[in-house]
Amino acid sequence: MKIRHILPAVLIVSMFLTGCQTSEISTFDRDTIELAKDQSLTYTIVTDFEESYYDVDELTQMADEEADQTGLGIRVQSAEVTAGVIRFTYEMDSASDYETFMDTSCYLGTISSAFDDNYRLKVTVNSVKDDSQIILSDVSRTDYDIFIWNEVIAVCCPGKIMYFSTNLELTDDYSVAPLSESTGPYYVVYK
Repeated sequence: MKIRHILPAVLIVSMFLTGCQTSEISTFDRDTIELAKDQSLTYTIVTDFEESYYDVDELTQMADEEADQTGLGIRVQSAEVTAGVIRFTYEMDSASDYETFMDTSCYLGTISSAFDDNYRLKVTVNSVKDDSQIILSDVSRTDYDIFIWNEVIAVCCPGKIMYFSTNLELTDDYSVAPLSESTGPYYVVYK
């Protein structure tokens, strides 16, 4: 289900600046997905918020109601405004809930399960270990976790990143962000 009411109000102008360093909402300066070890995720929307006719509490209430109506494992975690920027965070039980709620596609699992689910993984990725490039399907550790997504959004992983697609930049040991003017799909592999 596409977010019909809250995102048009919250996503006035998206900001894409630098990567995430911690999981505190006030540190995010771009839209970010934080993956968790239990395969749940947190989605934070970061955008300008200078319209006086919107109230954060009203937006939060509206988002809560919309999330409840979906029947998915989605909850509004928080909303805060600092210096004309709103950071609005949803907790989601799974990548599947994110996929349905945002009307997009993504994949979260292991490299092995991605093969089982018919992902070909014939994409060039950068190796963090030796700064080389390899075809993702040739990676020997198929027990590593993989996240594949399409939106221009930063991703924070719960484990150290081992490989990332060439349309991403490594912002720290656990985070990647799409390169300027890049398009998805994006791939990140972590242990």
